[in-house]
Amino acid sequence: MGIRGKLLVGVLALMAVLVVGGLVWRNWYLDARREAIPTVASDPLPVIGPRDDFVGSSACRDCHRKNHASWHQTFHRTMTQEASSETVLAPFDGVTLESRGRRYELSQAGDRFAVSLVDPDWESSQIRDEIDTAIIDRESEQHRVTRPVVMTTGSHHMQGFWIPGGRGNLLRQIPWYYHLAEERWIPREDAFLEPPGSPRHFMVWNDNCLSCHSTGGTPGMNQKTQEVGTAVAELGVSCEACHGAGREHVARHAAAGPTANGRRVVATDVGDPTIINPARLDHRAASRVCGQCHSTFVPPDQDKFLANGYKYRPGDELSTAYNLVRFDSQLHTQMERRGTPVYWLDGTCWVGGREYLGLVDSKCFTKGQASCLSCHSMHDAPPEEQLAAEMRTDRACVQCHKEYTGSRLTEHTHHSSGSTGSRCYNCHMPHTSYALLGAIRSHRVDSPRVGTIRGGGRPNACNLCHLDRSSRWASERLVEWYGHKPADLVEIEETVSNWVLLVLQGDPIQRVVATWHAGWQPARDASGSDWLVPHLADQLDDAYSVNRWAAWQALKSDPRYRELEFDFVGTRSSREAVWTRVRREWVAESSGLDPDLARRTVVIPGEGLDRKRTEKLLLERDYREVMVPE
Repeated sequence: MGIRGKLLVGVLALMAVLVVGGLVWRNWYLDARREAIPTVASDPLPVIGPRDDFVGSSACRDCHRKNHASWHQTFHRTMTQEASSETVLAPFDGVTLESRGRRYELSQAGDRFAVSLVDPDWESSQIRDEIDTAIIDRESEQHRVTRPVVMTTGSHHMQGFWIPGGRGNLLRQIPWYYHLAEERWIPREDAFLEPPGSPRHFMVWNDNCLSCHSTGGTPGMNQKTQEVGTAVAELGVSCEACHGAGREHVARHAAAGPTANGRRVVATDVGDPTIINPARLDHRAASRVCGQCHSTFVPPDQDKFLANGYKYRPGDELSTAYNLVRFDSQLHTQMERRGTPVYWLDGTCWVGGREYLGLVDSKCFTKGQASCLSCHSMHDAPPEEQLAAEMRTDRACVQCHKEYTGSRLTEHTHHSSGSTGSRCYNCHMPHTSYALLGAIRSHRVDSPRVGTIRGGGRPNACNLCHLDRSSRWASERLVEWYGHKPADLVEIEETVSNWVLLVLQGDPIQRVVATWHAGWQPARDASGSDWLVPHLADQLDDAYSVNRWAAWQALKSDPRYRELEFDFVGTRSSREAVWTRVRREWVAESSGLDPDLARRTVVIPGEGLDRKRTEKLLLERDYREVMVPE
């Protein structure tokens, strides 16, 4: 063998040694990581029971039976529960779920629930260390585990499920939710408004959910040792979340001795100083009781929070425990940079469940005395939305604005008495927040304003009902009725339906808010609904899963499509069959559509969408990525 041959053999041998050595090192490294992941705790639930000054709701029951009973019926109580055959509302036995290359096998045996999945501790560590996703996928089945389901979150719209992690009583969420109304499982990545292709992640209950989904909670997470020892006074939102820790209160009344009816009381003219009654607080302090959860906030000190939780006493200033994310704050600027803003351009909060941030920017609050308790009640309202008596009527507003009663109301609204257009809150508190796969009321009480949708402008109340009308049309009504200045609009907003522009050119949250309104009956009644069908068929192909869901739900509000089956997370080819059918049926039935309406809404009767105009409008779509941090 010549020198060149020997040299080649030597190079090949060296390469072989390097490859083998690399594989050996890599296997050693991965084995070391596997060994470093601790086993699951034998009792993975948070430590539950009286702690510090918290005594638990059972200590309230004997003296406050009526209030305890009314609270017990609420979704606040069932926000977080131990998993059992009574609390788990989803089917588990023999269910297999698949999404994004992962398989989840669910099972049930009596009161015990379990899931077989790729170890979320292992997968989270790989993602954290930025291991190549192809490598993670290739090795994932080697790390398959079976974990018990020990806890649930939610019982109203959707329900999520928690399994033990590998450190102390850390709990990770199965990356699926069960939608109660639709009776179907939804992958976590598709249940929230976030960009397509967002990386898989496993929510941790101990530091994400504990503060608002339990009472008297302490994460007990040590950043240095990685130990986790979470404790709560009670799962769910119970009495002491709103009234404050009750140990002193219970002790005081126990010392007073029983009365004739079995209740222990301490007479006082000003209220019991050992407990907080939100109804006795001024409107600002009372609202802060709700704002401790119904807002967006971060801890002033992350390490202290992870160790001890938020130490907040109901009624106190929120700043004693939280840093609120306000519109003009540096915190919100940072969230915008991360692609997770929570406000529209006009400063209105767009995230549902953050109602306090809307209320405190309302003149009814800043100049008046409106509070959360002006409309809502924990103890004197049905569980659905906790709205007190008559708060679904105009009384919600005229209880303070007494000048707008009788004929004065219709003179003000310019809509017929009793119509949805004459309902105060439909104009002054429209559905411009997003949560739980739909739009909800903003809770910022303000006057309707028409502005451009360019750059992410907030949809205006008029066009969220009059879907078929342009922004110019809405502006002219406000100029005529209330003396507003004409809105500054671009040319296309003068002639084309505002709703059409929102779904064709809007950013993801503008699109989902608009699409939801296509299924809102007051808007369908005011605007007609036949012309909506081809647009909704197109939205079944939106890049964002939740927007496809909203379009599907809006179509199902049409009696013709009440039973429409559509897998909004299925393959594009499977979805295409549905929107093709819907388009074809509409074309066959649409020849009688009013020509003026068709022009405004960019459709051609008997043909479908005006594709030439539609494609031109789509060229100016706002394609920025948005994630709503629910």
